[in-house]
Amino acid sequence: MGSTLNLPLSRGTDWAGYRPALAQALAVIADWGAKTLVVSFGADTYAHDPVAGFALETADFLEMGRMIAGAGLPAAIVMEGGYAVEALGANVAAFLAGIEGGEGAT
Repeated sequence: MGSTLNLPLSRGTDWAGYRPALAQALAVIADWGAKTLVVSFGADTYAHDPVAGFALETADFLEMGRMIAGAGLPAAIVMEGGYAVEALGANVAAFLAGIEGGEGAT
C-alpha cells in the first residue's frame, strides 16, 4: 500500500513510446505483488483527441487492453477522459476487447 509510480510521457507520444512505459508499469505492479488492478482508463490519449495531445490510434487501445489483461490480475476499469466523441465508442470497445481477449476494432 502507498506505492506510486509516475511515468511522465511527452506530448505527441505514440504507441512506440507508450507501450514501453505500460510494460514498465506492469512489471513494477508484478514486482509489488499486486492482487488486483484498478485501471483508470482514459481515451483522451487518442491521436485526434482535442485535449491530451497524445498520438494513440484505435488499434493501440486493443493492444493496451491485451497487455493489461496479460498481467493476469482481476481488474476494475473506470472510465475517465475521451473527448473525440466520434471515435470514443470505437476506442473504448477496442480497449475492452483487448481486456476480454477479443479481436476488437483495428
